[in-house]
Amino acid sequence: MIKLLFVLVALMPALASLPSSYAPPKYAGHWKLNREKSEGLTGGLAGAEILLIVSQDDRKIFVEQKVKIRGHQQPSQELIWNLDGSETSAEVSRPMAGTMSLKARWLENLRTLELYSSITGNDQGKEVAVVTKESWELLNNGKSLRILRSRNAPQGRQTFKLHFDRIDP
Repeated sequence: MIKLLFVLVALMPALASLPSSYAPPKYAGHWKLNREKSEGLTGGLAGAEILLIVSQDDRKIFVEQKVKIRGHQQPSQELIWNLDGSETSAEVSRPMAGTMSLKARWLENLRTLELYSSITGNDQGKEVAVVTKESWELLNNGKSLRILRSRNAPQGRQTFKLHFDRIDP
């Protein structure tokens, strides 16, 4: 038993230098919405052009969603999630003005990155909340990104299945 303990202690530095199997894959890139493979887009989003610009390091993922509706670019903003699960925040104007809370969680067994965002604000004298959960999964050897998005808002619950194709040069 003591020999096993010494072996484990001796191997710890070598094991620590190995890449962690629990680190999320790299989602960095430019991703264009493939509407034909997506589901749940309604209203102005049904015909919208959506581009995700994602960068990532070992600690954070940076996401900007650029949306063009009927040829008009909508305001966009980069949001930053910590990959260690700690909460971040951002001042936003959409879906309502205020401070949005952001939290990420890596699910190794599902090979999925979950991104949460929530914001509470005042709408006609009533406090309301918008809570979004996204599950990100790389497909086709990293050439496609599937995002399952559910949003709870005052208007009700919306669910989207978004399929993005990598368009990096």
